[in-house]
Amino acid sequence: MNRITLSHSSKSAIASALLLTTAFGASSAFAQESAAPADESDENIQTAREIVVQGSIGYRNRSEDAEPILVYDEQYFQRFEPLTAGDALKRVPSVTFLSDVIESDGARLRGLEPGYTQILINGDKVPGSNADRSFFLDRIPAELIKQVEIIRSSSARRTGDAVAGTLNIVLRDGYQLDGGYVRAGALRFDDGEIKPSFGAVFGGALGPGRILLGANVQGRYNPKLKSSLRYSDSPENNPDYATDDFDNREDQTDTRDGTDYAFNASYDIDGETTDFEISGYYVKTKRTEDERSFEYNHPTNINGSVRAVPAGNLLSDNANVNDIDQESYSISGKLSQEWSLGKTKFKAGFARFDDAQDETEYEIDFNRATPRFTGDVTERRITDKELYFNLEHAFNLSDDVKLIVGGFLQNKDRDTSIGEDRNRFNLTTAAHAWDQFSRNPTEFATAADPLLPPPGGLNIIEEDRRDLYAEVDGKSGSLSFLAGLRYESTDFTVNDLTVPQCNQTITASCCLRLR
Repeated sequence: MNRITLSHSSKSAIASALLLTTAFGASSAFAQESAAPADESDENIQTAREIVVQGSIGYRNRSEDAEPILVYDEQYFQRFEPLTAGDALKRVPSVTFLSDVIESDGARLRGLEPGYTQILINGDKVPGSNADRSFFLDRIPAELIKQVEIIRSSSARRTGDAVAGTLNIVLRDGYQLDGGYVRAGALRFDDGEIKPSFGAVFGGALGPGRILLGANVQGRYNPKLKSSLRYSDSPENNPDYATDDFDNREDQTDTRDGTDYAFNASYDIDGETTDFEISGYYVKTKRTEDERSFEYNHPTNINGSVRAVPAGNLLSDNANVNDIDQESYSISGKLSQEWSLGKTKFKAGFARFDDAQDETEYEIDFNRATPRFTGDVTERRITDKELYFNLEHAFNLSDDVKLIVGGFLQNKDRDTSIGEDRNRFNLTTAAHAWDQFSRNPTEFATAADPLLPPPGGLNIIEEDRRDLYAEVDGKSGSLSFLAGLRYESTDFTVNDLTVPQCNQTITASCCLRLR
């Protein structure tokens, strides 16, 4: 079957309604050169017709290390005024997304699946809701981003799931901001909906170190109107396919309405030989996805039931609503110490992601003597928890060569619970007098029976990693070199509770990387 789809997005008219920036203190990050005094002469008056050209082109920065890192800093992103990390990464070459409907989902490099791209925040992994571990980057406000790093090559110091590369989002810390600012705004859509946009960041001295606090509220809205014409053949085979091979038409509205709330804090102490940092963030998302679909047997008509008297063109009426409530938080600590034998670093962290979705889909099929109602109820609950420890030490073998050895331990648990229920029954023939624009299939919804898990819908996944690695990094004249060895051992256990006594354990192997 061939399908021709005509779609229209109502997101075309988005305007910023308010922008407020307040400086609470002096900061080199926000310092700007003083503007030159305005020339009062008429000869230098500029008009809006003149074209403004930037004096220089923004480029990425490339490190000179043996392991090249592409760095996109805040100066690169300032021209685009992104709201979130997802908006910022859309401006980075080679970064694409699996989906960008209402938010950026599934960042990927080199065209590979998101599961092969490692997403790091300040060098640490974060859990996501999807089976491929992809992370919702729009949960990070752009105000907190110091720079974005793209690492396309593998290294013994990183785990082996970064096949396509690594995206490291480096956030600001208290040493990069003295003072603060507030940003407030709104997004207005062409259907009259207004969504808020608010961000506030403050950094300053606290005791022997510095603290950074941030908060962000971002409204998200994506209304869509879609019309699909379906045919059983194509113009290549039948020039008159539009009249001879017409199947049906579907008119659909799809509105996704939500708000993200984000909070973050960090505390840093930089000493002569000892550095300490503790940081954390919390993100909450509330969203409703509301779809309504009408299926007709005519390319243009919008009459009532196809079995009404007189006959109309409506084949089915479908209402689908999904309420989403997601929470994620992470806390991590880092300690580094320089001493006579080199530099020792220790990192520890815990992250958790909770996903709760309640979805209903109600449909009436009118292409029957008596209309039939079908009601589906689905409840999804996912909890993802990660605990990790990383210890490494760098030895200076010479002024230009160092040896790094370390170990990595991670325990990851993922609990999935999916419950479903379906009710189906016939309505009376009076339902053929249905008016799809004033009524909704939800009026026939009945109380759901106890929800039962589908096959595989109730499971527990446990993943325990134990890694050891060593790496030599150095220079010799104009030559830079990097060589490393990493041993990875992973115990992966899947316990499917929908099948009695079903337990599967997979033990992974080791790998060797040399550059």
